Amino acid sequence: MTATAHTTTTYRRTYFGLWAAAGLVFALLIAAGYPLVGVGAFALGALGATALQHRSSVVMFDERDTTVFQEAGANTVAAVGMSSAVVFPTLTALRALGVVEWPLWLAHLGWFVAGLFAIWGLMVAVARSKR
Repeated sequence: MTATAHTTTTYRRTYFGLWAAAGLVFALLIAAGYPLVGVGAFALGALGATALQHRSSVVMFDERDTTVFQEAGANTVAAVGMSSAVVFPTLTALRALGVVEWPLWLAHLGWFVAGLFAIWGLMVAVARSKR
């Protein structure tokens, strides 16, 4: 492995590690009852990862990464869409039948998923208008 490849790998691992640590610490601090501290910790991790990507002299992501990220994004949207198409109507029917209660967090998740797909639909329209 060349010095450049080693450096690129180190930067990439650090970049993803900062994002992962930021998300984990954010969730743990919220669960521990410190939501604002969690937000601050997440902001610091996100700022560090973003600064690393934009300030380093190493090219961390190339066209191969772009292709992988696009495929992963498409698969993620498909998985969330298909699972939402099964879970939300099923839970709605079960709630209507009095079998389950609809917890508040699930309502928020439903709004998030609806917003996600509204943004996705908008991005599809923008992409089609450019072709």
